[in-house]
Amino acid sequence: MRTLRFVRILAWLLIAAPLLSAAGKIFPYPYVQEDLPNGLRLITIPTDYPNIVSLFIVMQTGARNEVEPGKSGFAHLFEHLMFRGTAEFPPDKYQAVLKDAGAASNAFTTDDFTAYHTTFSKEDLPRVLSMEADRFQHLAYDQPAFKTETLAVLGEFNKNSANPASKLIETIRATAFKNHTYRHTTMGFLADIQAFPQEYDYSRQFFDRYYRPEYATIIVATVPILLYVAEQIAQL
Repeated sequence: MRTLRFVRILAWLLIAAPLLSAAGKIFPYPYVQEDLPNGLRLITIPTDYPNIVSLFIVMQTGARNEVEPGKSGFAHLFEHLMFRGTAEFPPDKYQAVLKDAGAASNAFTTDDFTAYHTTFSKEDLPRVLSMEADRFQHLAYDQPAFKTETLAVLGEFNKNSANPASKLIETIRATAFKNHTYRHTTMGFLADIQAFPQEYDYSRQFFDRYYRPEYATIIVATVPILLYVAEQIAQL
């Protein structure tokens, strides 16, 4: 879907904007940016796609933030954990709401940020925003659920490692970066991933440290209802 594609491009460009020249226009589409009192940044993009909304929640938390020895891979792990739900919206209910809305939802992690994206019909905007606000404020997972996700990530690492290209990338990064956290891939070092099941308490610290309004950018691409979107965000 074109809306999803250009919003994903926007996520990359806006995070990288400080590194780019201010001489030219970075993003070719008109948009409105608003910084809320709690530090959260809201970007709304008017489109001509009737009734379709694409929502990106971009957290400025990626592999580069994993500066503590033995703690690589947590940004990517939280890409998994964020779908573990809350007391109000446990995983089955969360997925049921998305299914009822006919929404397409997923997430991805990079070296520099983690993005969660959902595309759905305009009439479901208040419900989806409310549900997302709940999960980003009240994420809940117990130790068994945490262990399940850590083992899923280990399985993902092992699957990727079967590809020679993945091993090549790991070697290149380890050679090119001696001190910077770009030394490890988004997945993290294998030894750190294997130690994940014992890091439940640290995972809560990681969430409290980085999943905060001042590290979040909400990008909404939809028909021209920008004031309505801002009002909905302000009520969360």
